[in-house]
Amino acid sequence: MYALPQSTLLSKQIPKKAIFEKFSLSTTQRQRIDADIARIDIVAQLSPQTLPAISKGMEVEVIYVMRVCLKTKNYSKESILLLARLIPQRMLFTLRHESEVQLAIVHEGFHAGRWSAQDEVQIPLEGLNFDSVWAHIVAYVGDIVLDHEQTLEKQIQNKQEQERLLRDIAQLEAKMNKERALNKQMQIRSQINQLRKKLQQQTTTR
Repeated sequence: MYALPQSTLLSKQIPKKAIFEKFSLSTTQRQRIDADIARIDIVAQLSPQTLPAISKGMEVEVIYVMRVCLKTKNYSKESILLLARLIPQRMLFTLRHESEVQLAIVHEGFHAGRWSAQDEVQIPLEGLNFDSVWAHIVAYVGDIVLDHEQTLEKQIQNKQEQERLLRDIAQLEAKMNKERALNKQMQIRSQINQLRKKLQQQTTTR
């Protein structure tokens, strides 16, 4: 499963009732989870006990893989964030809808990869200790190129800032295209150029 060694695999269902009992959820939150999620299982444990060649990290000792069977692809990320709070451990989510799977992870925010056929999904196990394994998994899911001169957290912050700048640029371009007054178009163009300059600085100083 997901190219993981047999020694790491397990099967432990987590009833949705357990989530409802652990947290004081509003009716809306319960309805959202019911609408999003059909079944939850812990399907793998990555640890020195199951992967003896990889040592315990300074911060990460175990990583759990949680399979979440979804009723819809249009799920609320708040449902997944709630699951991350349920077990206070490092957690990789495999979100399954019919025959497709999306990897998701919570680390300095919520990160999700692209949807792929189930048999194409592989979980990378790179690194000599579980700090490194976790960093590589986060980078893989979040589409981040690891730079050993910066912390993973800093790289995530940079990526989030770049994404924000790109959204702001797109919004201003749409606004400029609708604007008829030439002087206002020029003002918006100036704002776009300033944001593009910031974006260039972000990408060159990663």
